[in-house]
Amino acid sequence: MSGKRIVAIVLIFLLGVAGWVVLGSASLMRSYDATSMLDGSVQALWGAPIVQKAPSLKVKVPGSKRTRSLLSSANHVTVRLDLEQRRKGLIWYPTFLVDFVGRYAVTNSAGIAQNVLLHFPFPAANATYDKLAFGIDDQVQQVDIDTKEGIRHIIEVPAGQTRIFEVSFTTRGLFSWRYQFASESGRARNLQLLVDTNFKNLDFPESSLSPMTSEETAAGMRLTWMAEDLITRQDIGITMPEKINPGPLSARMSFFAPVCLLFFFVLVSAICILRKIDIHPMHYLFVNAGFFAFHLIFAYLVDIIDVHLAFLVAAVTSVVLVISYLATALGSRFPWKAAAAGQFFYLVLFSYSFFLKGMTGLTITVASVVTLAVLMRMTARLNWVDVFGSGHAASVSAEA
Repeated sequence: MSGKRIVAIVLIFLLGVAGWVVLGSASLMRSYDATSMLDGSVQALWGAPIVQKAPSLKVKVPGSKRTRSLLSSANHVTVRLDLEQRRKGLIWYPTFLVDFVGRYAVTNSAGIAQNVLLHFPFPAANATYDKLAFGIDDQVQQVDIDTKEGIRHIIEVPAGQTRIFEVSFTTRGLFSWRYQFASESGRARNLQLLVDTNFKNLDFPESSLSPMTSEETAAGMRLTWMAEDLITRQDIGITMPEKINPGPLSARMSFFAPVCLLFFFVLVSAICILRKIDIHPMHYLFVNAGFFAFHLIFAYLVDIIDVHLAFLVAAVTSVVLVISYLATALGSRFPWKAAAAGQFFYLVLFSYSFFLKGMTGLTITVASVVTLAVLMRMTARLNWVDVFGSGHAASVSAEA
């Protein structure tokens, strides 16, 4: 193989790199433009990430106009999260319905009756609420509702007694649900928080409390947080599972494509050297185009059909194009089955690793080591002086 051919092959490879950079950048721009335009409309329909704050209680300090904070003596919260993935343009949004029921106890340990000022904040002022109810000691109360200010009510608690108030509603959210304890103390007594979901592949936000128990149910998961006297600055939260977004996925696969092509070029070159098959830089150019066809088809087909089906169509098309071309152009001596296995391994499996979170780096590592081992074994007896010195096809050294 002459130096001119090597330079030509390198230039062809760089041409492919430039094409994939352009394609990947275009996919990212389409995704981010769609996200910036759609985020507002999706939040208008389904709300924002939900942050539910615990109610605050205050009582007047005798003999002054000041107030002091009072902790609820029991906090029993039940939440139901029903996830529904919704797609807008190139982006999937994890929307969900939340049924919230909070039962809180107020205990008056003083020797006289107290008027406790209750403030229960809603997650968002602009959110939509359904089945809203407020009660004290299982008696429904008629109170003024302001989604911006929340519920404000005065509860009369006789000396030495406990009263129970309950708030329940249904609302909609996006991405995550969180529960924050009272900001003044970050403390909760007799906490029991139960969350039921209709999904299993959940996660927890950073700096949040992990559940004490978790178990699978027929529909999803049941998570429980319990504590007698909890003091913390951490929240309780759940992050909704997100589906694969085709736009960013297509971009990552395009940016990674040169690695796939490089491995395949090395494989084809090794085969041709060992089989003494004369291969021209134009053959590499068409192979490059066949690989590029995979990402081009996938990038624009994924807008129309399911992401996995788009991947299958693009993969089959690319493999058929490349292998049929190499078999026709290089003749019967070229082992097209080995080349097909190489393209399936380097292009299809490498690209599919992006569907599996956290597996791409491991896939590249394993493939690199396997490729190195195979090439070292195949070319151990190769006379590289003949390969790069004479410009003719290589011959295997007769020496061991």
